[in-house]
Amino acid sequence: MRFAILATSLVALVLAQGTATDSKESNYGKYIGEQDYKLPFKTRMSEPLAVGQTIHAVGTLTEKPTRIDFNFHKGPSKDSDLPLHFSIRFGEGYFGSGKLVYNTFENGNWSENEQRISNPFKANQEFDLRVRILEGKFQVFANRVDVGTFEQRLPLAGIDHVSIRGDLSKLRLFHYGGRIFPNPYMAVSALTPGKRLDISALPTGKRVNINLYRESKEYALQVSIRFNEGAIVRNAMTSNVWGKEEREGKMPLNKKEVFDVTIINEEFSFQIFFNGKRFGTFAHRGSPTDIKTLEIDGDVDVQTVTINDAPGV
Repeated sequence: MRFAILATSLVALVLAQGTATDSKESNYGKYIGEQDYKLPFKTRMSEPLAVGQTIHAVGTLTEKPTRIDFNFHKGPSKDSDLPLHFSIRFGEGYFGSGKLVYNTFENGNWSENEQRISNPFKANQEFDLRVRILEGKFQVFANRVDVGTFEQRLPLAGIDHVSIRGDLSKLRLFHYGGRIFPNPYMAVSALTPGKRLDISALPTGKRVNINLYRESKEYALQVSIRFNEGAIVRNAMTSNVWGKEEREGKMPLNKKEVFDVTIINEEFSFQIFFNGKRFGTFAHRGSPTDIKTLEIDGDVDVQTVTINDAPGV
C-alpha cells in the first residue's frame, strides 16, 4: 500500500479494522448463545431439569410493561401443568410498584397458595432472571440479586418446556445448565488461544479466586476478587515466583450479587470481562498454550462454568 496513491483506501482500511475490533469486542462481551429470540418464547428442553441447574433469561423490558410470565411446563399443550409460574406484574402493589407472583397450576386448577414479593424490575431496563434449582426449592435472582427462595410444590420430573411471554421488547438469552459445584472446584481446562472461559457465581464473603494453572502447576493467571479491599487483583508466576500485581480498575461487582466473568485467551494476553463489560487485559508471562487446569476457590457459590470458542479471536 502506498500512502500517496491510496490515502482514501487507507482511511477505509483503518475504519474497517476499527469495525472488526469493535465487532470482536462486542462478541467478547456477549453471553454464549446470545441472539434475538422470537417472542412470545417457548422451547422444549433438550435434557431433564436437575438440582444445581440455573435457567437464565436476559432481555429488555418495554417502556410501559404490565406483565411478564415465566413458566415451567409439563407438556406442550396450553392446559399442561405448570410446576413453576412466575408472573411479574407491574401495576400491583403500593403506588403501582409491582409484584412478582409465584404459583403452580395442576390438573386445570391454580393453587390457592399464591406467594408475592416486591417486583425488582423497571420499565425500559434490562430483564435478567435466573432460576436456580436447589433440593426442593427454587432460588430466584432478579437483575443479579437474590430476591427469594420458593418451595417446589410439584416434582421436577416431566418438566419439558419453558415459556416466556409478556412485555419484553427483546429476549437475547435463554440458557440453562450448571450443577452443584464443590468448593474449591478444580477441573482440567485447556484454555488455549482462541478459547473463552465463562463463569457465573454468587460471592458469599470477602474473596473469590479464579486460578489458571500450567502443566507444572504454576499460576498462568490468578484473578482475585477482593471485596474487603475493593479490588480485583491479577497476577501470575514466572519460574514459580509471583510477579507484580496488577490492581488497576474500579471494583465492578457488588457483594452478594451474581456475577459473570469471561476470560479470553488471545495470543499475547488474557482479555477479562465482568458482567459483559471489559475490565482489563493481562499480558501473558509465559506460553499462552500451556493452560491446563482451572481452580475456583474462596467465598463463592459457583453456578455455571463453560469453555467455548471465542468468536473473532
